[in-house]
Amino acid sequence: MTFLRQFLALALLLGMATGVRAGDDNDAQVWLSLAATKKLSSDFDLVMDMNSRHSDNATHFGHFQVRGLLGWRPPSGGLLGAGYSYVWSKSLSGQVEHEHRIYQQANYKLMSIGKAELLGRTRLEERFFSDSDGMAVRVRQQLRLNIPLKGPEGLKAIVHTELLALLSSPEDDGLEGVSQFRTFAGLGIPLTKTVVLEAGYLNQAVVTGDDRVNHALSLGLNTKF
Repeated sequence: MTFLRQFLALALLLGMATGVRAGDDNDAQVWLSLAATKKLSSDFDLVMDMNSRHSDNATHFGHFQVRGLLGWRPPSGGLLGAGYSYVWSKSLSGQVEHEHRIYQQANYKLMSIGKAELLGRTRLEERFFSDSDGMAVRVRQQLRLNIPLKGPEGLKAIVHTELLALLSSPEDDGLEGVSQFRTFAGLGIPLTKTVVLEAGYLNQAVVTGDDRVNHALSLGLNTKF
């Protein structure tokens, strides 16, 4: 019954997220992702993921990204790696943009809080756009709390928040600084021994240009092999 109550609470949360109608300053969206981690050796992992975003009340497919990272697991734990990402985006007016990113990333454990774990992820991105010259640099800092729950083995509550800040821009547009915050709350639901579904509500607060808030149903499958 405990798991059922947790599932119903999540369903209510997701219903509230997808029920938000788009207005002048907000939008209801759906974000989907698929991630796979391949253990190459005792020290190295290959991490691949792809994701899509559907905006304008989830009717507009406007974002697709594929990303790959080669990571080293130091004896102290965590993951240090570098990778490449390709991003395709399409505005509501139909304008298509291609982006290439080179990035460096560190994943690490900050502390244990009872049975819960507080994790950190720092990512530095060098970004190149098809419609502009030069390079943009962005840093992303995420804090993530995993809380084990009663129910199926591996079931957990997940809360994470991420700050995204522009360090430099190829255009003289004065947009450097904090650009957005992304906050997620949901469940990690084990489907098999190696596949986990992360489902919940994601709030994207954009603070550069015209401030706006996007409310997204976020569904992600994570697998290891």
